[in-house]
Amino acid sequence: MGGELRLKKVSKTWDTFKLRNITLNIGPGEYFVLVGPTGSGKTLLLETIQGFHTVDKGSIQFDGQDITKVPADQRRIAYVPQTPNLLPQITVRENIEYPLKKKNLVETLRWEVDGVLQMLSLSEHQDREFVTLSGGEKRKVALARALVQQPRVLLLDEPLSNLDVTTKQEIRDEINTIHNYLGVTVIHVTHDQQEALGLADRLGVIRKGVIVKKGTVEDVFNDPTDEYAARFLGYQNIYSAKVLEKGRKITKMNVKGVILRSSKAPKRGQTRIGIHSDDISLHKVTPPATRDNLFRGVIAGYSDLGPAITVTVDIGIKLNITQSKRRFLEQNIAQGEEIWVQFTPEAVKQLKV
Repeated sequence: MGGELRLKKVSKTWDTFKLRNITLNIGPGEYFVLVGPTGSGKTLLLETIQGFHTVDKGSIQFDGQDITKVPADQRRIAYVPQTPNLLPQITVRENIEYPLKKKNLVETLRWEVDGVLQMLSLSEHQDREFVTLSGGEKRKVALARALVQQPRVLLLDEPLSNLDVTTKQEIRDEINTIHNYLGVTVIHVTHDQQEALGLADRLGVIRKGVIVKKGTVEDVFNDPTDEYAARFLGYQNIYSAKVLEKGRKITKMNVKGVILRSSKAPKRGQTRIGIHSDDISLHKVTPPATRDNLFRGVIAGYSDLGPAITVTVDIGIKLNITQSKRRFLEQNIAQGEEIWVQFTPEAVKQLKV
């Protein structure tokens, strides 16, 4: 079973970049995904958890024990960097055994090496030199070398980046199987939305060294609160808004002269609203009267994204609406045509910049 990891107000300055007051509680066996753009601090945070960097402020606890000053090789934590840091001129098996050789554990844990080779479909490649492997195979070897150390926490830094679609899906499935089978606690960082949503038990969003949102995938998706988090999660419709009227259940807001209804009033610091493109529907005929936001608009354009179509409708502001290609073709709508758009007050999320 994986270990419990707790970070309390961890801060770290590296060159000109700062991690600031990172607080995380990650339960035993949890799969936690941290998302953020390049330069947001994801890798620095993983390296600090591993013990490669000394914490400036705050503490790190593992299963209730303070490990803030414990050396990296004594933490029962394994780190898989984005670029596999393995030896090119030795075999796959020798690379996997390398950390065990340093501890004279190769014979004792030979069964563990055999197990991870089989688990990651590497047995038939075990005698090949690492340099001859494909990118996906190299990622698997790096993962296998981490797993033979029997970690209780596994840190994955962009493990699926720069891989073709088929290989990415294959390795994602294998990581998921490993997590379910071994019960190891995983912290996985990425900037890929689908990767995050497909693997995470819980999700965190980091920006400029600060975790701006964390919670279950559903919680973060349904209430992103932060503009960057919303954009990462596919909220294409984000605008500045002013409160016109606060009611007990509905708040009316002005967006460039368009009056929207939201089920929540903004909190302090929230000056923007976001509406996910999946939460807006299109209608050729007037929908029945409801409490929903309902507007007449004009089709301003559309983008073909393969299985989905993004339709842009001008209602005084431009709204992007995602539809399946099948639904789009069934409606037979064309640019310049008038159409109704509809979305619930709950779809209007309050955001801060």
